[in-house]
Amino acid sequence: MDTITLDYIDVFDDNKQKKLCFSKDLLQENINISSLFVLRVDGESMQPVINHKALVVADLSQKDIINNKIYILYYENRLWVKKAVIKDNKTVFESINDDYKHLVYDISDVHVVAKVLLTFTKF
Repeated sequence: MDTITLDYIDVFDDNKQKKLCFSKDLLQENINISSLFVLRVDGESMQPVINHKALVVADLSQKDIINNKIYILYYENRLWVKKAVIKDNKTVFESINDDYKHLVYDISDVHVVAKVLLTFTKF
């Protein structure tokens, strides 16, 4: 079994450097491993799909927007995890959790950093 190991900083554990190891078979698309990175999620706006403190694996090389896929965005000096919604030729990024539906960002206001490929809630 081929495995992928990625380093990340755990902001919830005194910024310790950690490793995430997972089977390459979990990735359903052809990817460039050197474009992958791990981010620990801080917040509940994407629950129940992505939980608070979950780890997400994202691909820096995938920035083409696909409806209903999840992306990491850069907005107001922060990284945000949001779902792309394309409707009537307009693209916005929004939260999944109804309590955070007010967090909606127009594509013209954000920088798309990466497409989220995997989510790890238990690790």
